[in-house]
Amino acid sequence: HCSDDEKGSLGINYGEYFKLVPLLKEAESFSTPDYLVKVKWSKILSKGERRYKKCYGPAFIMQFSGSGLVAPCGMLFNRKFERFHIGNIVEKSFKEIWKSEKYWEVLGYLASDKFNPQTDCGTLCLQHKVNEFLWDLKQGKVSLEEPKGEPPLHINFV
Repeated sequence: HCSDDEKGSLGINYGEYFKLVPLLKEAESFSTPDYLVKVKWSKILSKGERRYKKCYGPAFIMQFSGSGLVAPCGMLFNRKFERFHIGNIVEKSFKEIWKSEKYWEVLGYLASDKFNPQTDCGTLCLQHKVNEFLWDLKQGKVSLEEPKGEPPLHINFV
């Protein structure tokens, strides 16, 4: 897929993806037990639009560049977004980065009214589905059920 920036610089019309649905379904039919063709339907059919107005996802899915740069998302690796650069995993441990003031400052800003993913983000981000769910949870549209089964070995086990 192709993802555009927050200004729509590439001019991608995500509505055009709908014309490709039959072809993408055919591509999925080539899956075998040893080879999986997986179409990211939720992203492709979203038209690159968001209904949530805050970004909560990076706390759950942080992104690292090949050079070790840690940022909330891949779009923010660019130098022009340096204020969102949280640290570098080559220089500091993840624990140090996670406990840093910069981490909490950046994540706090993304979840604040000062930042709106509908206008400030590129399209088709990694955290999109996490953001949708957390937005709905915060808005009271969904609720969490009590977990079933055996408790995990550790409270932070995912």
